[in-house]
Amino acid sequence: MGTAKLLKTTLVLPRTETQQVVSRLAQLEWFHPLQHASEYINPYYDDLLLKAQRLFQEIDDVVKALGVPLETGVMDTMFKGAPKEQTSYEIEDIQSFIADLEVRSTAILEEPKRILLEQSQVSKQLEEYRTIALTLEMAAELDLDLRIFSKLRIFYAATFIIENNDQDEIKKSLGDLQMQIVKLNEHKSALIILGSTDNDADRIIKVLRSFGVHPLQVPPNMPQNPHLAYAESKTKIKELEKQSTDLRKKVEKLKLSLTTKLLSLHEASHVAKDVLEATRKPGGTRNFAMIQGFIPEQMENKFKSLTSDYVSVMDSPERSASHESHAEDHDEKLPTLLKNKKYIRTFEIITETQGLPNYERDWRERDPTPIIAFVWPVFYGLMFADLGHGLLLFGLGMLFRYRGNGSLTTWGTLIAASGAAAAIAGLGTGELFGFHIIELPFIFPIAEQLGFVGMLSVSELTFEEVVKILEISIAIGVVHILLAFFLRLEADIKKHDNLMIFYHDIPTIVQYFAVVSLILAAIGSGYDIIGMFGITGVVHDEPVPWLTVVFGDWVTVELVAKAAPLVIIGTVIVMIIGGMKEEKHLKKLGKDEGGGVVGIVVEVIMVRIIEMLSNTISYSRLGIMLLVHAALLVTVIDSFESLGGTAGGYAVLIGGNIGIMLIEGLIVYIQTIRLHLYEWFPKWYIGQGIDFKRIVPKMLYSKFVWRTRTIDHSLDHNRVDAKKSTPEEVIGRS
Repeated sequence: MGTAKLLKTTLVLPRTETQQVVSRLAQLEWFHPLQHASEYINPYYDDLLLKAQRLFQEIDDVVKALGVPLETGVMDTMFKGAPKEQTSYEIEDIQSFIADLEVRSTAILEEPKRILLEQSQVSKQLEEYRTIALTLEMAAELDLDLRIFSKLRIFYAATFIIENNDQDEIKKSLGDLQMQIVKLNEHKSALIILGSTDNDADRIIKVLRSFGVHPLQVPPNMPQNPHLAYAESKTKIKELEKQSTDLRKKVEKLKLSLTTKLLSLHEASHVAKDVLEATRKPGGTRNFAMIQGFIPEQMENKFKSLTSDYVSVMDSPERSASHESHAEDHDEKLPTLLKNKKYIRTFEIITETQGLPNYERDWRERDPTPIIAFVWPVFYGLMFADLGHGLLLFGLGMLFRYRGNGSLTTWGTLIAASGAAAAIAGLGTGELFGFHIIELPFIFPIAEQLGFVGMLSVSELTFEEVVKILEISIAIGVVHILLAFFLRLEADIKKHDNLMIFYHDIPTIVQYFAVVSLILAAIGSGYDIIGMFGITGVVHDEPVPWLTVVFGDWVTVELVAKAAPLVIIGTVIVMIIGGMKEEKHLKKLGKDEGGGVVGIVVEVIMVRIIEMLSNTISYSRLGIMLLVHAALLVTVIDSFESLGGTAGGYAVLIGGNIGIMLIEGLIVYIQTIRLHLYEWFPKWYIGQGIDFKRIVPKMLYSKFVWRTRTIDHSLDHNRVDAKKSTPEEVIGRS
């Protein structure tokens, strides 16, 4: 678990053979290319890339036109399930793969393209006839052959559809001309006007245009009688609407039958295009290319086998750094490849919200995912503790896991893990959809065998139970924050940063222990915060919660109250000295960004100690959300019991539980991720790593079967069988 160790690889080859090497790197899959573009090109390679880009664009256009989603949505996954079928592609090299995709796409896309073209033409015609019908609608009652006007040579004649309110103004402007007005309805009239071709045509057009009116025209392919043309357009619209409906049904039928094949083609063509784009114009000279990148250490033997025909150099980033001559090469950011087991891999989506761990030349930042995989379900389960709600959430997660694909499968596992934890915590609280498990005769005999059912009765909401729950929440927070401090100490030890180790990390841990001890002493004294310091003359020899149990009876409230402040003052002095040393060191480097001695004192005394207290108190939300969950369920159960066994009572019971699950389930998720992002990560985690971009990413609908050459794994200490093990499994076993 954690981050995989990488090797930096350099390949030197004739530039004309770039496409062959790219094919072998694609077969390796686990190759993160470095972009060192040069001015030299390989015309054949560029032609191949152009062909791949055109192929992908053609497939992408059809997929978009058919409305095929690249990843199945939540509702479709629940009720229909996501496509699971994978298309296998036997590949010899990248050139033959693209040629094979062209053949496959031609056969598969022929019918969809034909139907889509026909649908586009019908839609265009339908739009045209609807526009014609809208134009002729007002003139539909005008039974007049407009062709007679086109036969006139000396005179100009035209028909206009005008507003009835504009008749008087038009008559005043064109009163000297011969005109005939035919009323069509209470708003519109047909104006037929006659004038001379030379003198009156322009004047008629300008006057009518000022009223927003243009001559009535009928398309030449239709009857020139407005009445007949309108009737024909309506008939044509009905025919085209029927054709459009039939074509839409054909498209839906095609979409259902070709979805998996289209998705596979789209994915495979996208991968081919991306592989060629990622390795286009490699560095080197006019005749020789140099391809550089990173591979996981476990892929070393496979890489050697695939590239044995070319000059290749492999070295660890740490060793290669000492040989780099250019500063920009030395500062090159290294990618991060996580190598967690299948279940733990689910929680990488939480890690990625803060960023991937750094992979630097002198140290590798710890991957927080394994810790999150344990802590996340605990937090979620405590805040959402109910056996019934947890089992339903678990079932929903498993549904997404087995019926979904892609990221939805990962989220399904996360939801299922959260639901399982909530169900176990629900046994601890003894709650099932708000009912007490001990009062349910059909479940309690089975649950009783577990021994811990109902050990934390939250539904009673007594003062003692509330205090107990909050104390447990704070205790969990203390452990979680201390874990962050120790992880920060571990990272600084790996970086050999003695200044941070002795003047920040260790004093912070000691100071936090002292602050927590004071809080526990205050609880042990019965919250006599002033008196426990001996100011009032009262001697507090009470035991300190947890500390007395661990260290013995000699640890009393009075001892802790006297010792802890001295420890806090001592750590503050050490941290102030460390801050001054750090600021002095930054000034030597030309980074004078500190706030001086005053700024250091304010930060250490005011900011850090208050931040410790606020961060610790923030974990009380674990208990508060549990109490809110219980209070809401108590309200629902009381309403149900008050309504008896009526239909309304069951509606309240079912609806209330569904509402609580939907609303509080989301709120608990937000609170869980907040405790990680704001209280835990900032104390130790940098998270500025770069994702390891495989040259061939993990695919959902396609599977590549390479038949380039037989790979000898006899030197591989993992004994990886290329035919039986996937690269993902190799990384997972490392």
